[in-house]
Amino acid sequence: MRLNMLRSSAWILSLVTLPSLAADAPLAERFAAELTAGSRTVALLRADTERQALVDRTGRFAPAVTGGTVVADEQFGACLKLSGEANAGITLKDDGKLSFEGGLTIDMWVYLEGPTGPARGAQLALKAGSFAWDLNNGKLNTTWLAFPAEPVFTDAPRQFKTFPVGGDTINGLMTVPRERWVRLTMAYDEALGAVTTQVGGTTDRFRYRYRGPERMRGDGKSPIVLLQGVGPCRVGAVRVDVGRPRLGIAPTLEVYANNLPYRGKVMLTFDHVDPELPLPLEATLVWENPGGEAATAKVVTLSSHAKADVMLDLPAWKNALHTLTVHVTAGGRGVTSKTFRVASVKPAGPVRVEADRSLSRDGKKFFPLMVYHARPADFPLLREIGFNVVFNDFTIRHQVKGADRAGYARLLRESLDAAKRDDLLLLAAANAYYNRLHSIPAAKGHAGLLGWYGADEPWGDLTRLVESYNTIKMLEPDGPVVIIQNNYSRLQETAMGADIVGTDPYPVPNVSLRAVADATRAARSAVSGQKPVWTVLPQYDIPKHEPKLPTRAELRCMVWIAAIHGADGLGLFTWDDRTPDAATGKVGGWYTKEHPERVEVLRSVVGELRSLEVVLLAPAAEKAVTVAPANPAVHAAVRVGPGGKRWLLIASDSRRAEEVTVSLGDGTAGAAGCLADGGERAAITFEGGACRVALPALAAGVYELPATK
Repeated sequence: MRLNMLRSSAWILSLVTLPSLAADAPLAERFAAELTAGSRTVALLRADTERQALVDRTGRFAPAVTGGTVVADEQFGACLKLSGEANAGITLKDDGKLSFEGGLTIDMWVYLEGPTGPARGAQLALKAGSFAWDLNNGKLNTTWLAFPAEPVFTDAPRQFKTFPVGGDTINGLMTVPRERWVRLTMAYDEALGAVTTQVGGTTDRFRYRYRGPERMRGDGKSPIVLLQGVGPCRVGAVRVDVGRPRLGIAPTLEVYANNLPYRGKVMLTFDHVDPELPLPLEATLVWENPGGEAATAKVVTLSSHAKADVMLDLPAWKNALHTLTVHVTAGGRGVTSKTFRVASVKPAGPVRVEADRSLSRDGKKFFPLMVYHARPADFPLLREIGFNVVFNDFTIRHQVKGADRAGYARLLRESLDAAKRDDLLLLAAANAYYNRLHSIPAAKGHAGLLGWYGADEPWGDLTRLVESYNTIKMLEPDGPVVIIQNNYSRLQETAMGADIVGTDPYPVPNVSLRAVADATRAARSAVSGQKPVWTVLPQYDIPKHEPKLPTRAELRCMVWIAAIHGADGLGLFTWDDRTPDAATGKVGGWYTKEHPERVEVLRSVVGELRSLEVVLLAPAAEKAVTVAPANPAVHAAVRVGPGGKRWLLIASDSRRAEEVTVSLGDGTAGAAGCLADGGERAAITFEGGACRVALPALAAGVYELPATK
């Protein structure tokens, strides 16, 4: 939904700032300003004909070149020509010269020779422990960026010893031009936590990190390696700047619109406000109805650069698409304008999304425990285990041939009938962008229907999610739309196309279970706590994939960590992943029922969750739990239920024993009975609102707190 002309048309601003030279003037003249070292420039690499070497005109580095020679060039006067050898490239030894305070910008003017380049190993810019950009598959990709991480205790060689790991991977969009000069730009802006890549001055990718602004790591030791393995090319110049990137883009902000039809509201979120924007900002909100009549609904003043949410009533004209336009100004000058299509509908079905983010069916709240991929024959067992929601589109699709919509509809109705019979609810797949709307008339109004599964791990242009959401709401406004996203930097975009947004962290076997807390918090933040968040966890051994089979202790720990951090529903992937062999038709693959030990793990963990549904449905206490000494491995929260009942939820993602003091910030005193701890259910005792708790490895417990006086 980004209508930010200033960012998407950065090339226009770049042209405006250039000297008035002929378009065919040499690049060294056209980019004279960019090819001159500034106050933030730490390296400016140019070929020197006299010295027959690549030199750093700032004098900080002595570039080491492998497989390169200086040649004459009509665009740059001289350039460095790199061979196609795998080790050809440029190396800058750090020796503590670099600090990435404020951010980083790397600009390159390169001529990639030949019609194609290597599919892999094309390292454009690399500094171990800091950043990596590559040209794999002919695109400018952010491979990874490194930020502060915490040590974690591991008990197996394959497990990472820090968290978070990896991250910030962004695949390029445009194919990088070859056999002509092109400017490639890579930048990280610490103030916004934003990553930008540009090709030829045009923004190719722009992404906000979901963890927000952080300082990029730099160890002062590892060298910067440039253009290694990219194949034969010419290098006109390389410029490295530190501090906030200056990419010819005016300061701006983002606006997100989240439809909340079950509350008759739409929430506007103003976020990622550039700190250089002058305050106050003024946002004018304009509704336009389907007939074209428009009126200003509200004028909002933003007096801070912090994230802000604004609630509006949905228009009274129901079952219609309205247009909401947001104009933001600062000091009488335009900053950005955004336009959103909003479906104004009034759901009236048996399933509702309540104001506290819980789901209800016929007025009774329930905590969703979803399982993926199952045939109706297994529905009774799934219900016995404790699941109450099934999504089985995958199962149905692999039982029909090609585009047999009638066959799909028949199997979908059979699944809905079975779900109703076994007291389950079914999510049906529906979306506009794959033309999967035929499921709506087949499932609409069925008593076994929960709602619509709108997308699974979507990527690319996510505006299509909102278009699909609006289409579904026009056809069937009652059922909630669910989307699961595994790219957490895109949760804010994703959430605009869903009533329920979920994440699917799959940390086992080699990543800390802390990833579950990280993902759940990211989703909650993306929707400002106004939409339900589901967390989906793994349980499978699919051929050609890394097995994801958590132990009972790991699964218990993950589900309770998710609950502690605000998950409003939980999912398990997957029960039955069998598919027919294309040649023989024989069905094979992962099927949980064939592994009795896995069934018993699920029976234990899911059954425990089901038995404590009253706790899972209870809202979090206003006062946060504190842990001393501070320990990121320990997660704790208090839930407050009917009649003032309170429960402490606590879990440790550490694979060794931990001991902490838990403080509730009140006068709680007495024994807290254990409702679940995976073992002996030993009580803990509070005095003055605090309790010393010994937590075994991967512990998770629920305790009923004594009443406060």
